[in-house]
Amino acid sequence: MNNRFNSEDKIILAIDGLDVSQAKLLLEKCPNIKWVKVGLELFVREGPRVIEIFKSLNKKIFLDLKFHDIPNTMSASCFQVSQLGVDIISIHGSAGLKALKHSKKASLEGANSVSVKPPLVVGITVLTSFSLEDFQNDLDRNNSIEKNVLRLAKLSFDAGLDGCVCSPWEVKMLRSIYKDNFELITPGIRLKIENKDDQSRIMTPNEAIDNGASKLVIGRSISKAIDPNKALIEIFKSINSG
Repeated sequence: MNNRFNSEDKIILAIDGLDVSQAKLLLEKCPNIKWVKVGLELFVREGPRVIEIFKSLNKKIFLDLKFHDIPNTMSASCFQVSQLGVDIISIHGSAGLKALKHSKKASLEGANSVSVKPPLVVGITVLTSFSLEDFQNDLDRNNSIEKNVLRLAKLSFDAGLDGCVCSPWEVKMLRSIYKDNFELITPGIRLKIENKDDQSRIMTPNEAIDNGASKLVIGRSISKAIDPNKALIEIFKSINSG
């Protein structure tokens, strides 16, 4: 792609619902995929070896384990996974400033201890599965989702993290505050808005990119497509036509 940016760098393929052999087959069908997201389900099932497998296929890896614990546990976990050579790791912004700072520092130390490039560390704001009603009732929150996303994004920024994960509904607001070197990674991407699955705050790929998203996490719109590579090409076309 020779348009306004390299579209291949914008798409992170979520492969949680697949085993390793299924994921490898999908990647064979979609050779232009550069990024894969390894989430908690796949990591628990396959263990750290799954990182080695995708690295051997020359894929960049977003390790999306969403660490949320006391500062010592979070930083120790970030130290360990940073030694795996992954490219991005996620931690919950709601863990607090101390935990975020310690986690970022530990990620640098872990990577340096084995001479690999340190991963970007991004803070989770409010999960895309939450609707406003669920968010306020289940978590007993009085503020809006947007205000909480703003707060957690600022906490991530102040802690020295490299970006945050937010729904595409909040990305325009955050991009008006933070420059392009602060990653805004958006799940909740659907080719057709009516296909919500378990997400509530969703948007189409070209809308999310136009609003300032750095990268889009896309799973079922590609992996469940009859022709996954065709779906991927359509996404590339979509985000380049915005």
